[in-house]
Amino acid sequence: MQLTLLGTGCPKVDHNRFGPSNLVSSLKTLILIDCGSGVTQRLDKLNVPLSKIDALFLTHLHSDHVVDLYQLIISSWHSYRTKPWKIYGPLGTKKFVNKIMDAWKDERNLRIKYEQRESIDAFNLKVFEFAKYGKVKIRDIDVEYFQVDHKPVKFAYGFNFFNKNKKLTISGDTKPCENLMKYAQLSDVLLHEVFIEDEIKTTTKMRSQKTIHNVKEYHTTSSMVGKVGKISRCKKLVLTHFVPTKFNEQKLKKIVKKDFGKFPVVGKDLLKIKI
Repeated sequence: MQLTLLGTGCPKVDHNRFGPSNLVSSLKTLILIDCGSGVTQRLDKLNVPLSKIDALFLTHLHSDHVVDLYQLIISSWHSYRTKPWKIYGPLGTKKFVNKIMDAWKDERNLRIKYEQRESIDAFNLKVFEFAKYGKVKIRDIDVEYFQVDHKPVKFAYGFNFFNKNKKLTISGDTKPCENLMKYAQLSDVLLHEVFIEDEIKTTTKMRSQKTIHNVKEYHTTSSMVGKVGKISRCKKLVLTHFVPTKFNEQKLKKIVKKDFGKFPVVGKDLLKIKI
C-alpha cells in the first residue's frame, strides 16, 4: 500500500502546496481522499488515470476539501472514464453533489449532445453517506471511517486503510480527539493535519486575534500534534494541511519531536510514502 500526498495546503492559495487531497493505492486499487484545488493537475502529474480511480472519500464538506469535485468528474469523462463514480462522504454529501451537478447541468448536457462520446457513465454518481462509524471494502483495501472533532463542522471523519497487515490512518481536519487516537492505535503511518500557531500573524482587517483563536480551536496545533502521535503509538507521523503554508520546517520538526519522540515527516505535494 502507498500513500501519495497530492495537496498539503490550506484554503489560502499556494503554488507549492495545492488544496488538501491524498491518494491511497495498492496493486489493485486507487482511492482518492478529498479533492482540493488542483487535484486533477496533481493526478495528471503522477500519470494516474482519472478513469481508473475506484472511489472518492470525503473527510468533510469544507470548500478547501471539495472545491475541485466537478473538475474531477468532468475531467474524468474527458479522460475516457466509462464507469460510475463512487463517492463516500458525511451526511449532506448527496445534497452537495446534487447541487454541483445541477449548477453545471445545462453546460454538461450541451457537451454530451454535441460531443457524442460513447459513454456518459462518469456522470452516473453513486453517493454513500457515512453513519457515525463503519467499514467499506474497496477491492483489496479495507476502509474504516470514524468521526473526529472539527466543530462547528457537525460531520467530519478520519479514515483507516488496511492492506496486507499494514495500517494507514488519515486524520482529516480535527482538534486533538480521543476518537482519532483510539482508531489510530499502532498505525504504520498517521497522516495528520497541523496548525502552526507560532507562524500565524495578525493582518489588518483580514486576520484578527479572534480569527486566529477560532481557527486554532478546531485544528490540531504544532504543540499538540506530537502528543497525538505519541498517544496513538503510530510508527510514523506525517504532517499535512499546513496552516500557514510557509513556515520554518526545522523548527516545526523540533517542536513535534519533543512529545512524539522522533522527528515527523513534513509532507510535501507529490511525496510518496510506502506503507
